[in-house]
Amino acid sequence: MTKAEFLHDKSKLTVFLYGEIDHHGARQVRGQIDSRVLKLMPEIVIINFSNVTFMDSSGIGLVLARYKFCSDCGASLYVEGVDRQTGKILALAGIKTIQNINN
Repeated sequence: MTKAEFLHDKSKLTVFLYGEIDHHGARQVRGQIDSRVLKLMPEIVIINFSNVTFMDSSGIGLVLARYKFCSDCGASLYVEGVDRQTGKILALAGIKTIQNINN
């Protein structure tokens, strides 16, 4: 089961993801993230993967769609806390070249 927790600090919204990000999990958190971005209108959105135990291509879709959504809302999207395997998946999708605050 996927869970999202949010931390809002001034102009930054951090999304902490927990559990497995598969088709069902991505669908669960997608709407939560989008509604928070619309409500708070942060300048920076960070998606933290530190507590993600599994991610398939749905996670890539989640990040890419949030990148577009955040850009449309005037926010920059960053990812952090990716493990080695998740980092490889994101890099293959070109997501590391979008924004990664760990590098």
